Amino acid sequence: MKLRHGIIIGIFLLINIAVLSSLNFGGSKEKEEEKEDLVFVQNLSAVTVENKKEIFNVQGYGSVSSFNTVDVSSEVQGKLIQGKHDLKSGVKFSKGDLLYRVDDTEARYTLRSRKSNFLNILAVMMPDIQVDFASEFGKWENYIASVKLNEPLPQLPSWKSNKEKIFLSTRNVLTEYFSIKSAEEQLKKFSVRAPFSGMIKDVYIANHAVVNPGSRVMTIVQTGNFEIAVSIPAGQLDVISIGSECEVQTTTGELKGQGKVVRISDVINRNTQAVTVYVRPTPLEGKSFVEGEYLKVAIDAQGEFNGARIPQSSLMDNKVFVYSHKDSTLSEKEIVVLDKNQEGVFVSGLAPKETVITQEVLNFTDSTKYGVLIK
Repeated sequence: MKLRHGIIIGIFLLINIAVLSSLNFGGSKEKEEEKEDLVFVQNLSAVTVENKKEIFNVQGYGSVSSFNTVDVSSEVQGKLIQGKHDLKSGVKFSKGDLLYRVDDTEARYTLRSRKSNFLNILAVMMPDIQVDFASEFGKWENYIASVKLNEPLPQLPSWKSNKEKIFLSTRNVLTEYFSIKSAEEQLKKFSVRAPFSGMIKDVYIANHAVVNPGSRVMTIVQTGNFEIAVSIPAGQLDVISIGSECEVQTTTGELKGQGKVVRISDVINRNTQAVTVYVRPTPLEGKSFVEGEYLKVAIDAQGEFNGARIPQSSLMDNKVFVYSHKDSTLSEKEIVVLDKNQEGVFVSGLAPKETVITQEVLNFTDSTKYGVLIK
């Protein structure tokens, strides 16, 4: 009896344990399913767009660049020798100063040799001139006397008849004359003088180095003659024209000079939807502009513009993130910046009542769900 009671009690305990175990497994499964249903949603700061009209002056930023920037390359071969100034970046020069020269000793000797050969050709033909063109003998005799080996070749005497021209041509007088004149012009290229007053920006060849035709020697810029390329939103072009007056300021707002719009590009930048406007600045007394200086340009052109003013933090590469209340997702939207001030950025391209994100969005995908906190 005791054995039977023990067996019954054991079976009863096993059944209870199995029931309790199945209940526990079911509970943990439900908890797992509940955990799987929980999705984290990131809340982002946002503003609601309110379109309006604003009146403001057109302004933009740009870098100062020389109106004349010239890459100087050698047109001849030889050893380079610096001129009046050191071949160093930042060195200033005046118009007409010798920037550098290339050793022309060999070229000069070659030119003298060709002139000597030319004189020989003339001397050989003189007896025939005396026989066939007796009346022209004197002018050719005087021409031979005027030729100096160390001076430019004088202009050939003019011929009086077609027969005389043919005679000169068959004796290679014309061919040799023009070859020597070409060599004389080439000899001038061994010395390079400054076309304007300015500064050496970059140097690519050292003093006494050997240069070849086409070798880049230096880059020079004209000082005192600058322009500023300013990027202006295409939507503001209607109020700008060539001749528009400008104020040129530092990035902190300090007035540095006045200016005028001298050129307006016809090409719109595809990425920024902006147009480049070129301004010719004039510094105030005691002020000066420097190549590469970054400045603010306020153009005296006021206009009324449609758009919305949003926080600067909303903008990223002329795009903003727009929130969809329908499916809680974000999408990128291109806009055009029309103005910037302490109140934010005035832009066009947004629809009324759109929700724009005002903070950085990390790991953005167009399927991620977000929440917004509208300020």
